Amino acid sequence: MTPYRHIDNSPMARLFTGGDQHRLLIAGRTPSALIIPDTDGFERVAWLAWPGQPATGAVVADTLHLPFAEALFDKALVTSPLPEVEAKAQLRELWRVLAPAGMALLVVKARRAWQWAAPGWVREALEPVLEDGMFEVLDWQVETLPDRHHLVLVSKRDGLKPALIGRVVEEIVPATA
Repeated sequence: MTPYRHIDNSPMARLFTGGDQHRLLIAGRTPSALIIPDTDGFERVAWLAWPGQPATGAVVADTLHLPFAEALFDKALVTSPLPEVEAKAQLRELWRVLAPAGMALLVVKARRAWQWAAPGWVREALEPVLEDGMFEVLDWQVETLPDRHHLVLVSKRDGLKPALIGRVVEEIVPATA
């Protein structure tokens, strides 16, 4: 099995860019082919496991009641089955612990449109759930890890956007005579 490669513009690479002085939440068990980049550049990293998952080095937490204060994390990598009956509540709980203008990469099991009985999501069904969860989609890819998964990079929709720091300098061109 070939590990998923993080190319410069992949959702994973975008999430892990600029980690210095950011707090990162990694929640759930990631698919075996999805390699998590080095987390040393982050100020703090919290590892969560969902109930019933192996919790080696992680804290077990309920997806509907994360054990963190509001707006604690700048970035999050979340792997979840995201059951339809709890999807909105789980996303709202993630929204609660993300800082203003926070970003999250959601790794969600995908299914094809004709696989009605199969677990997972089709994009057309997941998009409104993300909207209801108060997230804006920044990037969306479907990868085989070895099963099909949506890799959805989202930002917290709270009226704030990540901003560039610094000032814009306009070049003044002297008028010609």
